[in-house]
Order: sequence, then C-alpha cells, then structure tokens
Amino acid sequence: MNARNDVKRPSDQSLDARLVLAAARLRFAARVDFLVARWLERCATNAEAAQRLFKTDRKPTREFGMGVSLVVSSPRWDESP
Repeated sequence: MNARNDVKRPSDQSLDARLVLAAARLRFAARVDFLVARWLERCATNAEAAQRLFKTDRKPTREFGMGVSLVVSSPRWDESP
C-alpha cells in the first residue's frame, strides 16, 4: 500500500475559480460590514456627545421675560376694552 498516492499535494489540486471568487466575495462583504458597523458606531457616539454638549436646562420663557409673558405685559394688551 502506498499512502502517498492518496494525499494530493497543493500543486496537484486544481483551484475552481468560482469557489475562489465566492470566498473572496464573502471576505469582502464581511470586511465592508465590519467597516460600516464601526462607522455607524462612531456616528452614534458623536451624536450622543453632541446631545450632551448642547443639552441645557432651559427654564420656561416666562422666567426670562420673553415669549408670551412679554406680549401680555405690553400696554396695548393690558388695556380693557
């Protein structure tokens, strides 16, 4: 029995171009998915940081003397008909 004949050497194996192309496409798609997921994660982190940066404890406009209270305090609106 000669066991060496049962084992194919890498140089003896014929590569099927369709299988190689399919494997390359899968690797490329996985890499693109990884990069897009990382980019989306960075965008979400940046959005959260921006929200924290611009988030303020805004008080109602009446306390600042703007908005409706300013119009109500106007002499024209305070006059009774």
